[in-house]
Amino acid sequence: MVSSPSAMVSEHMDAANQLQIIVQELQLVVQQAGSMSNQIREMDETLELLTSQKDGDSVYRQSGGVLVKVSDLGSLSEELEEGKSRLEAHVKLLSERETELREQYDELISDFEGSK
Repeated sequence: MVSSPSAMVSEHMDAANQLQIIVQELQLVVQQAGSMSNQIREMDETLELLTSQKDGDSVYRQSGGVLVKVSDLGSLSEELEEGKSRLEAHVKLLSERETELREQYDELISDFEGSK
């Protein structure tokens, strides 16, 4: 069966719309993963600095617009490690989603090129 020209145009527009949605989501996923990776690096640096603190050195953390003295470095380190673990898990999920989106993108491009 031969497709009408209007049907072919409609199919190409649908494919173009799908591609646009995938590209937008892919950009968002990559941006989020990069931002979270930066946060993880900052947490690593903070944890490293905390381990190098001498007994009796004061450590402060930001709470809103105020610096608050930390009385328990152990609980602060633990809190940072937990936050880092959550971020790492989320980055892993984002990476998996990025792979899925790239595969969908490649499939759409192949289908689009094959339909020409």
